[in-house]
Amino acid sequence: MAQDSVGLSSDYQFWMQKVSTWDQASTVETQQDTCLHLPRFQEFLRQMYEALKEMDSNTVIERFPTIGQLLAKTCRNPFILAYDESQKILIWCLCCLINKEPQNSGDSKLNSWTRESLTFLMGLSSKSYGLGSSCQCPLPRSRDSTRVGILNMKSW
Repeated sequence: MAQDSVGLSSDYQFWMQKVSTWDQASTVETQQDTCLHLPRFQEFLRQMYEALKEMDSNTVIERFPTIGQLLAKTCRNPFILAYDESQKILIWCLCCLINKEPQNSGDSKLNSWTRESLTFLMGLSSKSYGLGSSCQCPLPRSRDSTRVGILNMKSW
């Protein structure tokens, strides 16, 4: 598990840079690069989901302080969202961020942003793929049953 953890952290940095580049440019080359890397990015999102569903909020902040930026930029990328598999995995990751019992205004803002992002993605799903309300997020497992996830919103 420790080796997987190190690999995910280094992959995280790579994908954060990649998604930031994709977010800042709308050239044909950027679009092609997004499509070229999409299968690997989807696999990274699956691995991220597997990690997020097991973490408590302190661990998420320590390991992935810019998780909100990564997911937000992913939510804005039409070339990633064009594939239902990407949407599905992104929805799973976002579900892991909801704090069932927010303790402060930061937690409440996180929940609000996460719900807005989920609503946006579910709207895409129902329009594009006919999923609508039948699409369900898998429930993440957590050591702390009151907290399912968190993200750092400072630099948004």
